[in-house]
Amino acid sequence: MIVVSGEKIKSSVSMVEAIECVSKGFSDFDDGLFHMPQRSVMDIRGATVLTMPCYRKDGKYFVIKVVTVYKDSSNKKSKMVNSSVFVFDSNTGVLVASLDGDSITAIRTGAASGLATKLFSYPKSEALAVYGTGVQANTQVEAVISCRPIKKVFIYSRNIKSAKKFSDHINNSFLIDAYAGKQEDLKNIDIICTATPSKESLFELCVLKSGVHINAVGSFKPNMKEIHSDIINASEIIVDSLEACKKEAGDLIQAKEKSNWDFDHISMQLGEASKNEEKLIDISRNNTVFKSVGLAFQDLVIVEYIMDNLPN
Repeated sequence: MIVVSGEKIKSSVSMVEAIECVSKGFSDFDDGLFHMPQRSVMDIRGATVLTMPCYRKDGKYFVIKVVTVYKDSSNKKSKMVNSSVFVFDSNTGVLVASLDGDSITAIRTGAASGLATKLFSYPKSEALAVYGTGVQANTQVEAVISCRPIKKVFIYSRNIKSAKKFSDHINNSFLIDAYAGKQEDLKNIDIICTATPSKESLFELCVLKSGVHINAVGSFKPNMKEIHSDIINASEIIVDSLEACKKEAGDLIQAKEKSNWDFDHISMQLGEASKNEEKLIDISRNNTVFKSVGLAFQDLVIVEYIMDNLPN
């Protein structure tokens, strides 16, 4: 069995390559080419365990990802999220590889936001805001700057020290001016990425620039929420999966419960975008929100790329 570390994964697939993989994956998903049961969610003491299987029809592999999300990171837990992706031979059922799931998740989640950013944000966007300072936030930045001519990045965190530290990291890693953000900065922001475990909305509609694009990737349970219901009501909503979001996207579920918004108002699934250029142009004229809860086929398409490019 092959064991692929996080560092090996990062060196095996660039963000541009990951966006290409995920773009094809979303198109194939829209065409019904994946068998992907709804992920199971199990609560244990102090954590939530997610199990996500996926198989491409006539594919070489099937995968199962196991993710453990801790409610807090104490001294005994170095990370809030731990995960592994197990890869099986589709013909024999034999376990052939174990890949670092944290790296796979961060790359494919960033790539999905990158794809949505390419499709829905203003092409000359120069200012990016990121909520969160973890691994997911890092790949959100990497994905957006690979798609748009970003000149400034504003970092938002409940901990100002974390925001400043992450800003320094972004500046050093990507050679882009990065700052700890203030609420008044949001009026000049073109693209916002939210990657937090928040249960309360992070900002309100009144502080946003008209025409902003938001990638909301943090919440994955009905009681979690990053995006205010007023923003949901005032924006074109694009989702990774309508079925999954109806069950898991707390931002949307709570908007339905607390306002006149309904899932019928969703503009499209991301996989439809490349096949409906006229509708895509209409949507992009307005505020847009890409709501992602994460789908197992995204893991699979990155795994396929990595496995096919590993040295013999």
